[in-house]
Amino acid sequence: MAAHAGAGASTVALAISDAAAADGQRIHLVDTAHPFRSGLVAAASEELGTDVTGAWRRGLRAGVTIDRRATDTASGDWPVPPVSDSPPLTVVDVGLAAPQNLTRLAGRSRAVVVCRPTVPGVRLTEQLLEQLGTRSVVVAAVGPRRWSGEVTGSLGPRLLALRAAGRVVPVPMDRRLQVTGPTSPPLPKPLRGAGRALLELLDDGPHRAATEAPTATDPVPTPEDTRR
Repeated sequence: MAAHAGAGASTVALAISDAAAADGQRIHLVDTAHPFRSGLVAAASEELGTDVTGAWRRGLRAGVTIDRRATDTASGDWPVPPVSDSPPLTVVDVGLAAPQNLTRLAGRSRAVVVCRPTVPGVRLTEQLLEQLGTRSVVVAAVGPRRWSGEVTGSLGPRLLALRAAGRVVPVPMDRRLQVTGPTSPPLPKPLRGAGRALLELLDDGPHRAATEAPTATDPVPTPEDTRR
């Protein structure tokens, strides 16, 4: 999910999907964006048309089945996973983390928050991490590996804790993708490497670095936080 507009959530979702597919897993990538705002509109190498409900448009790329919204109205149901001998790994490209999307994904244990390492970007990321509560989170930071002093000075306690735990993964910018967006050819090697790093952290399972008992720099949990 994106912490702010233009973060690059679709590219990161595709990088994770391609990394898992390269390991032999069957991947179901679901893009929840409005059809006019889909970041994966050109990512499939083969288009299969819409499903029986007319709500989802399916495409394929190497090892990855992509379902994108086909209508202005969001479907109340997820698309049916592709038929296979084993359940596929599902990656959901939520895009901007609207309240209804957070509610819809409440039962899912792992999340990747995508941001740019700018002062507004990290502040908005901290706000989103607060909303996610105790969920296991990895942050994908799209941009330079080294952050400026203004950016690091703007980090909140949750993002600081994730950085200290090694759960903030730098995702390099690619000049070609800045022009074309994700298309059917394989992603550039540095992006595939970032996707693999994110996938390995997700495979580690739940991590409590951002939600441990409060320290002197951590905010005191509210009753609502405790109930979550």
